[in-house]
Amino acid sequence: MTKTRRSEGITWRQPVVFVVSTIVCTILAIWAVVAAPVESAAGAATGVSGLYIAAAVYVPVALWFGVWGCFAGYLSCIFMGIYLNMPLEFVLVWALADFFEGFVPLLIYRSLKIKPVMGFKHPKLTYGLNVSLAVVLIASAYALVFSYTAMFIATFILSILLVIVQAIIEDRKTWLTWLPIGVIVASFVSGTFGVGAMALFGSIPLEAFPAVFFGWVFGDIIVLATLGTILTVVLTPYIVKSKIYVRRYFS
Repeated sequence: MTKTRRSEGITWRQPVVFVVSTIVCTILAIWAVVAAPVESAAGAATGVSGLYIAAAVYVPVALWFGVWGCFAGYLSCIFMGIYLNMPLEFVLVWALADFFEGFVPLLIYRSLKIKPVMGFKHPKLTYGLNVSLAVVLIASAYALVFSYTAMFIATFILSILLVIVQAIIEDRKTWLTWLPIGVIVASFVSGTFGVGAMALFGSIPLEAFPAVFFGWVFGDIIVLATLGTILTVVLTPYIVKSKIYVRRYFS
C-alpha cells in the first residue's frame, strides 16, 4: 500500500500563517521602538530599537514559513513606520531591511539544504542554557533602559558564548549554521540596509550612522542569540512536522 504524499502546493494555511505572523511581528516591532529607542549624538533615532524584539521572530518565521515569513517581517515594519508617522515612500524602502533579515538566512538554509531543526544530544543541558539565555535577555533590556553600556556589552558577549556552548554540546552543523547565518549575518544585513536607507533619505545625519548602526546590529544580535534561539529550540521540532511548515520558499 502506497502512502499518499502531502500536497506541496500553496494552500489556505500559508496565507493564514502569514497574517498571524504579521500581526505578532507588528506588535513586537512597535513595542520595541517605543520602549527601547537607540540614542545618538543627534538624539533618538526614530524607528530603531537597541533591543528590537521583533528581529528575534523574523529569522525563525522565515525558516519556518519561507517567503511568507519574510513578507510578514516586511509588512510589520511598514505598519510600524506608519504608526510612527514616517513618510510612506521612505518606509516602503526602509522596511526591506526586515524582509532581508529573514530572506538571506532562508536563502542560505534552502541553498545548503539545511533544515532549521536543532538536534538534542543533551536536552536537559540545552534547555538549561536556554533559561540562561532568557535571563541574559532580561538583563540586556534592563541595561538598555537604564543606560548601563558596559552591562549591555557584557550581555551581548554572554549571549554569543552561550550559543557557542550549545553548538559544542549539540549538533555542531546545525548550531554553527544558526549562529553565523541566523544571528550575525542576518543582523548585519538588516542593519546595513536599514541604517543605510535612513542616511540616504536624510532620516539621520551621516555623523550619527556609526552609533545607530551599532545599536541596530548589536540589538538584533542579542535578541536573535537569546529569544531567537529559544524560539528555534522550543518550536522548530513541532513546526517542521506540521502542515504549516514551508519546505521550499512558498510551499
